[in-house]
Amino acid sequence: MTRNAKNKTPAQAKADTAAPRKRRTGPFQYLAQVRQEARKVTWTGRQELIVSTILVLILSTIAMLFFWGVDWVIRTTVQFLLSLGA
Repeated sequence: MTRNAKNKTPAQAKADTAAPRKRRTGPFQYLAQVRQEARKVTWTGRQELIVSTILVLILSTIAMLFFWGVDWVIRTTVQFLLSLGA
């Protein structure tokens, strides 16, 4: 293993030059930052909320029907295969 001029391994040399730890923020400063970020949030309007809700309900229904159909096909196939052995 190679050593640098101070006779340390590369891992030791890297640990010595690690970035300083970030300064911790106090609870009041943290809450101020949270409020500042919360002000940047843009909430959806009523119309967009209604459209998104309807879209989720429609897509959930389509997914339910798809998985119900796949389950029915698999169940029928397994029952048919098991009835062949009886």
